[in-house]
Amino acid sequence: QERYFFSTREVKYPNGNRSNRATGSGYWKATGLDKQIVSPRSHLVVGMKKTLVFYRGKPPKGCRTNWIMHEYRLVTAQNTATTTPQAKNLAQENWVLCRIFLKR
Repeated sequence: QERYFFSTREVKYPNGNRSNRATGSGYWKATGLDKQIVSPRSHLVVGMKKTLVFYRGKPPKGCRTNWIMHEYRLVTAQNTATTTPQAKNLAQENWVLCRIFLKR
């Protein structure tokens, strides 16, 4: 059982780059480093994959669950050029593809 959906990356702080992953019953916590997704033809990095685990409750005393989310995002010049306020607004509106599944 797995589910896919698109979402925008909601920013937690107005001047920051961290995403808000809080929910009504818990929160998603990132684990490990982002992994690069490389094109087999051009051998260029086309995206990044972030792995998150769902914790029930409030941080830092949340209880880890077996729910896993893979968050996929494209790497473009728009994502890296965040020096101007206009570019920061574009970076905040980035869409990601999420895959949620229950770990066996």
